[in-house]
Amino acid sequence: MKRNTEELIEEVSDFLVVYLKAGNVGVNSFIRKAHLDITNLEQLIMIHFLLKNEVKEYVRRLPILIRRFKTTTTSISETYHGEIRGRVDWGATLKKRLEVGYKDRTIFSCTEQSRNYYIKENLVLKAFIGLLNTILDRKTERFMNYGWFAEWNKLKPIIYQIYHHNVYLSRVSLEKVEITDRMLQDTVKHRNPLYRDAAKLFLLYRRLQSKKLNEAEIGSLLKETFVFPDKPEVLFELYWASQIVKHLSQNVKLEVLDGGQNLFASWKDEDFDYRLYHDSIGSGHLSFHIGTNEAREMYNPYIERKIAAMEKTSVIANEVFGESVDTGTLWSGRPDLLLELYRRGSGTLEKVMIGEVKHTTNRSYAIRGLSELLEYMEFVKKRDGRFLSEGPIELKGVLFFDNIPVKQSRVNDVLIINHDHKEMLAQLNDECKSHGS
Repeated sequence: MKRNTEELIEEVSDFLVVYLKAGNVGVNSFIRKAHLDITNLEQLIMIHFLLKNEVKEYVRRLPILIRRFKTTTTSISETYHGEIRGRVDWGATLKKRLEVGYKDRTIFSCTEQSRNYYIKENLVLKAFIGLLNTILDRKTERFMNYGWFAEWNKLKPIIYQIYHHNVYLSRVSLEKVEITDRMLQDTVKHRNPLYRDAAKLFLLYRRLQSKKLNEAEIGSLLKETFVFPDKPEVLFELYWASQIVKHLSQNVKLEVLDGGQNLFASWKDEDFDYRLYHDSIGSGHLSFHIGTNEAREMYNPYIERKIAAMEKTSVIANEVFGESVDTGTLWSGRPDLLLELYRRGSGTLEKVMIGEVKHTTNRSYAIRGLSELLEYMEFVKKRDGRFLSEGPIELKGVLFFDNIPVKQSRVNDVLIINHDHKEMLAQLNDECKSHGS
């Protein structure tokens, strides 16, 4: 029987706080103590801050709220000759005229009202909107295609327009201005929600990003805005990634999974630096790609016909559908899990573990996973083009699946691990350690 989604989430939640790829946002009540030893925790907090309903709601209301922009007025008295600006102060005018012998009737003393935009509330407001603008302009582009972040595609122009083009806000200068916590705390008491909510959210962001991290507050944020993988098979892959981490290290540092290199975790012992990747070709030291030109270097009639069929497909597809297909790749792949071990000191890659994960209790589908795993092991190359299976780097393969009875859990360099054979993870750990002795 396959594990259901709820069971998997319950087991993996503490490690899955780093997940920022395709999925859905919801509240995760299974997080007990979020694993916060994360390489780029500030970035993770920043994204989850933007996912808060309070932040999105504030930006939605901002075009209306900005109409309640506040200024103060200052009265300025000036003397003019032959013109009137503002309200004439007749008492002051007569006094000025008396000073020159009362002969010059073109003298007027006037009082003008001057608007002052440089007040505490407006400084706080502009600083907060500027913060959102910076985050959205420079640090979130790769998340815009994910459904859980898609609303910011509509909200981002609101921030940009108000920050750069609002006639009132543009007159507020932040040059040589420091927004202190005291300013924010004072503004939180303001009756105008334009200022009050900006200060409240700004204070929260500062607390979350402060060097003295409030772990309870961060944990609450991550629970409230948790990103759930939208595919059960992805969740199952990350479940096994977390199991590897639990069995191989006590001092792991998690990485943000954002669709880039997909480094999931890193750790070290006295011999090796470990890097565990999910759905990734790894650090760049390895190649999971066989080009058609490379395949042609050694003649084989099957390969020649395979490449010929690919090229004909491209030509006909272009004539029929107006689209061509890739004819430069004979084989490529992205392993579900990839563990690289580097010798400490020299930084030399000495061992690689490739993992293929199948969320299944079906033998045929598990065998398909085995076939894919063995293809990875046969075709993966080093940077110099030599196949990894030729040495000297030690290569292991691991097939992960659900509850399927097996006759044995290891054949040569391939380990078979299901939920009844977690002891094989302990064996994998021993093999990693023994390799450093």
